[in-house]
Amino acid sequence: MTYKTVDWRNCDCGVKRAFASRSEAEKAMGRAQAKRTRKADARGTRRGLKVEGRVYECDFGGWHLTSMSRKQYEELVAA
Repeated sequence: MTYKTVDWRNCDCGVKRAFASRSEAEKAMGRAQAKRTRKADARGTRRGLKVEGRVYECDFGGWHLTSMSRKQYEELVAA
């Protein structure tokens, strides 16, 4: 079985992987969700599973994945 990966680079913000476009980030998010779900199903429970559910553009121009809701993220940025 082979996996096709989505190209990424280290973001200048120094925190996360950066994807070049929104579509690449969404593709990576789908792959991450599928991988986490497969691992959780093999383990027998999805309890406590944090899954990326949204993409956003950071101030440095990269696209990131996050499991935070939009409200949680906006509150974090505003603080």
